[in-house]
Amino acid sequence: AAKPAADPAPAEPAPVVPANAATLLSPEQVLRIERSDSRGLPLLGGRIAAARALLERAPDERYSVELFITDNTDPARMERFLARARDLALLPDVYVIPLASGRRYRLRVLYGDFPDRSAALEAERKLPAKYQKEFRITPRSFADLRRPM
Repeated sequence: AAKPAADPAPAEPAPVVPANAATLLSPEQVLRIERSDSRGLPLLGGRIAAARALLERAPDERYSVELFITDNTDPARMERFLARARDLALLPDVYVIPLASGRRYRLRVLYGDFPDRSAALEAERKLPAKYQKEFRITPRSFADLRRPM
């Protein structure tokens, strides 16, 4: 008898944030994140949801490492990037933030949540060589990350 096809890898569950939880995001920022289209793309949807949860609670003085900002917001392309990050065991620490400015829509991709700039710089040095070569990696405070949203 033929073996049934293996189920695809389960989608990463989106973090649950209670509706009444205090948030560091404005209602407009929350709405912008909620409007991002990741239907049928479980990795992208999961990392956008994880970014929202992180941005809602991370104090302004904490840091993340910005890997890149892209104008190429093709969801399937981003899903492939996230699949490669999963293969490198980095996915739980990768966050995707939708940015909008007028009619322009972009995606900001972050790595990690660190107590300060020094810890973010140390984490940057430990990223895969491919990331260090291909991306303009920059430590960013959560205050700076929330501002352009």
